[in-house]
Amino acid sequence: MDKYQDNKKFDYKDIPLLSLLSEEEYFSIKNNIFIQEYSKGEVIFRTHDPASKMFVVLAGEIKISKIMSDGKEQILYIYEPGNFVGAHNILSGDMYEYTAYALKKTLVLTISSSDVDKVLKHNQQFLLMVAQQSFERIRKAEELIDRLSVISTDVKLAKLLKNLMSLYGKENEDGVMIEFNITQEELGSLSGISRETVSRKLNQFEEEGIIKIVSRGKILILNEAELDNILL
Repeated sequence: MDKYQDNKKFDYKDIPLLSLLSEEEYFSIKNNIFIQEYSKGEVIFRTHDPASKMFVVLAGEIKISKIMSDGKEQILYIYEPGNFVGAHNILSGDMYEYTAYALKKTLVLTISSSDVDKVLKHNQQFLLMVAQQSFERIRKAEELIDRLSVISTDVKLAKLLKNLMSLYGKENEDGVMIEFNITQEELGSLSGISRETVSRKLNQFEEEGIIKIVSRGKILILNEAELDNILL
């Protein structure tokens, strides 16, 4: 498939990962590259699937999650356009230990493990990008562990809002607008508290003038200093 999103012609140089390849490298794997559209909630790959492909997000968002021993879903990462997943698993020969879902209508480009072995793993810039992504994942994992280890639900939520601000926040005249495409249940998974507690605490923060719930998926941070005070 060579077209995606509003019928624009697919140009590999527009995709950060593929732009690292020479023309010769790209054309050697071009015929094995596919683009697939996923609907909201659709599974892209599951836990224990073999790492036979790596996935590059072209449009939309995917969440990476795992079912824990208590039966609850724990969201590990959320990936946006330009992000990729699977390279580490292919290079190490591991299966996927998590499941990927589309958070909304999402376009994903796939590259076969054989092409990763044949071309990509011999490209030093590609390996550097994988290493950089590994660092980012470690940092996000540390932030997740930090949130989950906190007892106070106020602190858990404040930490999550600060993290979402750094990822999705856009300043406006009233504060910092966070726009994201996850439910309150998924917010709970990210913060380590229940959906009911997330809802109650968001309402509490709104009553205290810290935030304003604009609509589903939109939270305006009105008083960042007060969020910081909660973390002290």
